[in-house]
Amino acid sequence: AYSTISHLGLITVLLGIGTPLSVVAAIFHTLNHAVFKASLFMAAGIIDHETGTRDMRILRGLYKAIPFTATLAIVASASMAGVPLLNGFLSKEMFFAETVHVGGTEHWWMSYAAVAMGIFSVAYSLRFISVFFGQLSASLPQAPHEPPRWMRFPVELLVLLCVIVGMLPELTVGPFLAFAAVSVLGEDIPAYNLGI
Repeated sequence: AYSTISHLGLITVLLGIGTPLSVVAAIFHTLNHAVFKASLFMAAGIIDHETGTRDMRILRGLYKAIPFTATLAIVASASMAGVPLLNGFLSKEMFFAETVHVGGTEHWWMSYAAVAMGIFSVAYSLRFISVFFGQLSASLPQAPHEPPRWMRFPVELLVLLCVIVGMLPELTVGPFLAFAAVSVLGEDIPAYNLGI
């Protein structure tokens, strides 16, 4: 939930920059955030369901017990962190590019603030996936195992979207982004490239 607040802050900053391209980046990151964060919230729900707790102080070593779910959560976390070839990378790249473009030499601090945001994003992504590594905790309320197939299916679908959008953005999310940008900015939307 704290990472959600951070990403909503990023989107607010993009809207605050106020250029047409920053608005497109805000819309794009809203779409990407919805995909990777929904999968992460559902993965957290699976962890809670399977272990009987959400207490990160005792959650560790879960990869051994729920390897498939752990892999899905790690990929979604990588997207949130902005790892290339995943959807989160593309909109964060637009964010970084726009802060460099708008900030220039006069407002150089915008680029530094963007990099700090990126560092925090990686840090809390690593903190989330830390529950999958190490020795399986002996103090869990119940012994975890993979969830039922249909409980995991929405996470699988969303993580697949993280990968497909990251690799083929123009074919997958491009038309939706263009439609959303036109609805906010009007017909005169700025030129942008979703290519990797």
